[in-house]
Amino acid sequence: MHAPPEHAHLLVAVADELMRVREGIDHVEALVSRLVRRAPAEDRAEALTEAQALDALTQRLEALSGVLRMLGDGATPAESVSRISLADMAVRLRPAAGVQTTEASDSGELMLF
Repeated sequence: MHAPPEHAHLLVAVADELMRVREGIDHVEALVSRLVRRAPAEDRAEALTEAQALDALTQRLEALSGVLRMLGDGATPAESVSRISLADMAVRLRPAAGVQTTEASDSGELMLF
């Protein structure tokens, strides 16, 4: 089943918007990184760990954008979700895409930097 053309165009446009949001978060992440470097030494490790949440958000936005782009390009929901590299997100989205799994599969992990 393929999305009607008007849906396909919207899906790709929303995927593009998500990537623009990701670019905005990249700028905030750079600002937070500079601020963390200026934090007192005793607070720096904890601040860095908390700042990594921004990187997690960008990875999630990229994954969602990829799903939407694939749907817009005519992929099935199952195909679109199968490409998600974040295991926790893939597990949540597979049932909505009609993918039934009985075992925990390793779809990748969140990469923190």
